[in-house]
Amino acid sequence: MLINQEERRTFGRISNLYDKARIGYPAILIDDILDYAEIKTDAIILDIGCGTGQATLPFAQRGYNVIGLDMSQEMIDVAKKKCSSFSNVSFRVETFEDVDFSPDSFDVLTSGMAWHWINQKEREEKAHRILKSGGTLALFWSYQRKQESDFVKAVGRILDNYGGADRGPAGSKVQQISEMFYHELKRNPLFTLVEIREYEEDFEFSKNKYFDLVISYGWVQGLPEDKRRALTQDLKELYREHQEPLPVPYKYVLLLAKKS
Repeated sequence: MLINQEERRTFGRISNLYDKARIGYPAILIDDILDYAEIKTDAIILDIGCGTGQATLPFAQRGYNVIGLDMSQEMIDVAKKKCSSFSNVSFRVETFEDVDFSPDSFDVLTSGMAWHWINQKEREEKAHRILKSGGTLALFWSYQRKQESDFVKAVGRILDNYGGADRGPAGSKVQQISEMFYHELKRNPLFTLVEIREYEEDFEFSKNKYFDLVISYGWVQGLPEDKRRALTQDLKELYREHQEPLPVPYKYVLLLAKKS
């Protein structure tokens, strides 16, 4: 599956919008990572592609030492404010491909909605190298359960016209990505005890918040201005047919693996 990795560079210029629009992760997902990893509170977690800290914060709140890694200074600035009351959190502005960590540095590597942006030649081997013996790799994504919502299905049809099939927040492409990584990890001798877990959660969005969510997608940011305006107009037309709050059902997918 081809992924345009240049799209990841768009998020920095909309860091505040991204933070406002994107959902976080359920507590049970975070707790399942920690239970699987079986780590003590002095463990060190590297949050790869931490963005504005949606996953960094809950690990910090549980008392773990966390390093948030992201290529965008603007995203890191938002994450720093969010985590400012925690002395057990630090941040680095760098890509995972370029960052230099010593072997056996981390007990857990996490990556929420970001692993697919990393160069395929770098990610698994580097993750294996910098994890401690028996360390945990935890990858997770969220996407909308399109078939359960007439509103989300209608949004998907609009966005397919601008970004190609399944590019919208209705997101079966995200589902495909997570399944692809699950099978890759199962085949990879560098990792063992690979598991996949799924969670569901239902949200209610205002029209403004859902609009912000759509605009925060990397491929939407990459559209020419005239197409972005047309997409915006199509969404506004759709909104006339729906009342607030907008019901939006989500699914989360968590992949867990141990360093072999």
